Amino acid sequence: MDSNILICRSEDFLSSEIDGEMVMMNIETGAYIALNETGKSIWNLVIEPKKIHDIISSLMKEYDVTKEVCENDVLPFIQLLLEQKIILRN
Repeated sequence: MDSNILICRSEDFLSSEIDGEMVMMNIETGAYIALNETGKSIWNLVIEPKKIHDIISSLMKEYDVTKEVCENDVLPFIQLLLEQKIILRN
């Protein structure tokens, strides 16, 4: 995945934090999704459109992990969010 891709939140999802988890609902389908701590961090980072490499840099600082570890964990997750249209290419 190209880390220069600009991504943003889909407007089809409403979100709320409950007990430390980000719970989201697709307003078109009514489907619910819960994000873990890292997913919540990514969601919060894309309030405004952001490049994937900037998200990775922010998460590396937040979780004190190496670039390799962060990319291995985050890139497949971002791909999944894109496939489910939770986030969009901007």
